[in-house]
Amino acid sequence: MDIEKNDVDLSKLFLWNREVEIKDDLDVVIKRVWMRLIGDADLNRARVASLRESSKIREALKNKNSDEHMAYVTPIKFTESENIIAGIKLLTISDYSDEARNSVISRFPVEPKSDASLEEQEKYQKSVDNFPETWGKEIEKEIRKIDKREIVRFAAMSEEDLKKEYITKLINYICASIMNSTFHSYSTYFGTYEDEKFRRRAFRSYDDYSNISPKLKEQLEEAYKELELTVPQLKKSRGATP
Repeated sequence: MDIEKNDVDLSKLFLWNREVEIKDDLDVVIKRVWMRLIGDADLNRARVASLRESSKIREALKNKNSDEHMAYVTPIKFTESENIIAGIKLLTISDYSDEARNSVISRFPVEPKSDASLEEQEKYQKSVDNFPETWGKEIEKEIRKIDKREIVRFAAMSEEDLKKEYITKLINYICASIMNSTFHSYSTYFGTYEDEKFRRRAFRSYDDYSNISPKLKEQLEEAYKELELTVPQLKKSRGATP
């Protein structure tokens, strides 16, 4: 359901920053940095960089002479059809869910009129309480329908066509993963500072950031994820002063 505009404390939008402790393998703090959510300009830079990286890996995966193609695509030639089908399903499960949600027609229970009887109000409240479970069951039912439909489609496809579809979906999946990880990595780089006034970035360049130890990078990127608050987390507490 939509959140009313008065439900959000806009002042908290300006508090999306934090001090971050960097620890070594012995869990000892070795450095402190400051982190904040990046603005539109840096978001666009991160997006452009991630798209470029995705495009680069896509070209490599399509190049039969590349290491990436040899590692991910070539083995498919020796894979049996039933395993190919299982792979396609695994790579498209999120698509099944999206299609199911778009197909299912279900409305939130309509609130009864103010003069409704007690029994009508009770039925309404019960339907509200049961709505998430009801909606979930409808989604699951629709996903099963989609799965049966796809099984029929797979049965009518040649082994070559199955492999082509799997390769296409695999490449898209890998590229999406690379794009997302690169975007988050750049966002963390742009959002990490040496000082609490956010004037000096902690790293001189993205290359400097990308070459730090995996443990350090993991700590920074996990810290940045914690800054990415969702709208519900911005809702004012019931006891807040209006």
